[in-house]
Amino acid sequence: MIPEEKGESGFTIRALIIAIGLTLFLVSASSYIAMRLGALPWPIIFSVIVAGALLKLFGTSVHEINVAQAGGTIGGLMASGVVFTIPGILYLQRTEGLDLAMPSLWVLALICVAGGVLGVLLSIPVRRAFIDEEDLPYPSGAAGAEVLKAEFFGGRHAYLVAIVGLLAGIFALSRDMWFPAGWALTGLAAYGIYFSIYPMPMGIGIGYILGPKASVNSWFLGSIIGWVVIIPLLIRNGWGGDPVKLIQELGMGFVLGAGIGFFIGYVLPKAKAIFLPLFSWKGAPWYMKSTPIISVVAFVVLWIAGVPLIAALLSVLGVWIMATVAARMTGETNIDPLEQFGIIIGLLCLGVYAVMGRELGYLPAFLLVCFVSVAAALAGDIGHDYKSAHILGTKPKDIIKVDFICAIVAGIAAPFVLEIIMEGYSQALFTQNMPAPQAILVAGSIFGFKYPSVFLTGFGIALVIEIIQRTMKKTFPVSLMAFGIGMFLGLTLGFLFFIGGLFRWFTDRRAPEKYEQGVLTAAGLMGGEGISGFITAAVFVMGVAMVTVQQTMLSVFVVLLLVTIGLYMWRGRNPR
Repeated sequence: MIPEEKGESGFTIRALIIAIGLTLFLVSASSYIAMRLGALPWPIIFSVIVAGALLKLFGTSVHEINVAQAGGTIGGLMASGVVFTIPGILYLQRTEGLDLAMPSLWVLALICVAGGVLGVLLSIPVRRAFIDEEDLPYPSGAAGAEVLKAEFFGGRHAYLVAIVGLLAGIFALSRDMWFPAGWALTGLAAYGIYFSIYPMPMGIGIGYILGPKASVNSWFLGSIIGWVVIIPLLIRNGWGGDPVKLIQELGMGFVLGAGIGFFIGYVLPKAKAIFLPLFSWKGAPWYMKSTPIISVVAFVVLWIAGVPLIAALLSVLGVWIMATVAARMTGETNIDPLEQFGIIIGLLCLGVYAVMGRELGYLPAFLLVCFVSVAAALAGDIGHDYKSAHILGTKPKDIIKVDFICAIVAGIAAPFVLEIIMEGYSQALFTQNMPAPQAILVAGSIFGFKYPSVFLTGFGIALVIEIIQRTMKKTFPVSLMAFGIGMFLGLTLGFLFFIGGLFRWFTDRRAPEKYEQGVLTAAGLMGGEGISGFITAAVFVMGVAMVTVQQTMLSVFVVLLLVTIGLYMWRGRNPR
């Protein structure tokens, strides 16, 4: 039997419908979260809870829930590939005054669908090697499977997510109505310290999910060193440049250097094990053998979208490599720096065209980076779906089918969701309230940096440390990638992540049995604020006044909260 055919079936029409609904929800909420916080934790637990709560009403099997949950998470992955890249075009328009038009939404949708479908197909051969043979951990996928096995959905836990989410949405709407800018601690500015208190429930939720190493040791530490140490020192010494821009470019150097260092120190020594599965098609099903055909289709799509032939060819070939690297990296580290895979291929194309004495152009560069990022996101993180299916005994073919369909749906929706958010929050975009740091990193990599020597310094430090860490197989207490993002984003978000990380630290040590409830609470915080922010933006761009939208949304959320609490009390469910 073909390996993808083994297991229990879970693909049904109702599982597909719920998967598509979850995909659209997570495209919307994840796009907002990623632009607002510069981070997007794997949405598998949220998807597990919602899919399980809905499907359990029909007395379904764990395999059907597994399929619905797997398809639902595609929305979050697609959102990250688009949001981490395309807003960089708008950033260059504003900061560099470039006459650079945004791509057509339908053209961008074609690119997203092509990248997403190719990413799904490329994940199939590596599933056999990385899960069936090597049994890589894929921590988030394993955690999602354990949640399903324990039936940690429905009942009190579903109500917990709903109530926390509605409370988070009510808080966020109230905040944006009455104190949208937060509170700046102006007294610290005299010392060169720029810090604003901006309460965001989802920031605390993400800090909890990331854990103390990423949130406290790395993200918060980076913000402290950058914004409490280096910037004040530069100001006090009378440096005449832009200290904020300098520290942000130093942070971006750390982020990219850590990604390249990981590639050199981890990927290259294991190149055979990583890339060989792509060419192991013996006994492969038809959908796996169709990968070359879809690759040609993707090449044509890029060319039609305006990417020159050589760049389009390099992009498709690059996806074959980066998708496999992403799958291996995610399986062992739970990290998929998808935009950096896109940057690597983008820089390669820019370099090739420079050697040829030709100009690639900014827009084609952004499009191919987006294409690679989307493919790497799906090919890498779909491994979590395969891992949960492996543990639960769900047929992998069912996961492939639902992911394939949801990749098309999410690819079409993601550009339109991004457009709504960029229009609805135009004034906040690229400020501390909505920094979109990954898109700025992509823009800087394509256009260039104001302080290139500073960027290269951060890049070099992170590159060397990451290579040493990987080759010596030592675990450092600091994640250099998170450290660099914290340095870029500053204290406002760093402090929120610090709080969430402390909650997680306390839970892990004093009440480990409460970990799952903490994850569900964090998922509610992120989902509630994320979807309230997106819906507000969507209604606003239709022409309704922002105040009217916020007041109406606030009333709706309050009513929904009261109804949810009433249902919970009426059913009288107890914790299981």
